[in-house]
Amino acid sequence: VVAGSSILVAVLMALAAWLGRSPSPATWYLARAGGIILYLLIWAAVVTGLGLTTSLFDRWPGRGIVFSLHAFATSLTYGFLALHLLSLAADTTVRLSAQQLLVPFASGWREPWTGLGVIAGGLTLLVGGSFALKRVIGQRVWRALHWLTLPLYLLALLHGLGAGSDARTPWLGALYLATGSAVVLLTSYRLLRVAARTPAAGKAARPAQPAAVRS
Repeated sequence: VVAGSSILVAVLMALAAWLGRSPSPATWYLARAGGIILYLLIWAAVVTGLGLTTSLFDRWPGRGIVFSLHAFATSLTYGFLALHLLSLAADTTVRLSAQQLLVPFASGWREPWTGLGVIAGGLTLLVGGSFALKRVIGQRVWRALHWLTLPLYLLALLHGLGAGSDARTPWLGALYLATGSAVVLLTSYRLLRVAARTPAAGKAARPAQPAAVRS
């Protein structure tokens, strides 16, 4: 998917050069569409991940399907992140250098919301890299890094709301509200399950009191 994103942007640039025209607005539309799809993929990865940790979707659609959806959404995320960044780099509507695209709060374009998106992109790569290094870093570190998906999602949502050109359209506002609400509900359910397990675990670990000896 990353290679496909690179080829698509390169074809648009070559076609624009051949026609003697600017690649914009095609690249601008591509960047906006890619950004929205990227947000939805991050959301899907978070929701399916929460579903796996809470066993909420074990009956329907089933743990195996949820895991497959989680892995599929996660793998597509990197490709659409590349598409979003490459389209912005090639676009002439808002001229952004490589430094402005990769360094948080350096763009000067709708900050701090653009900078939050840069941080979200970095966290996406960090969490993704932890999968490849799971055997090296160990299960505990990997789990700690995996929890970064929640602040990552929040940053992606804030980036879309603050820096997105379509954020004020009714349909996208409704989309952000619905997806954000789903994450809040699932996260709350997950935290309540953890809180309910903690007292039970404490009682199980507490040694039994010896019976009173009658005189």
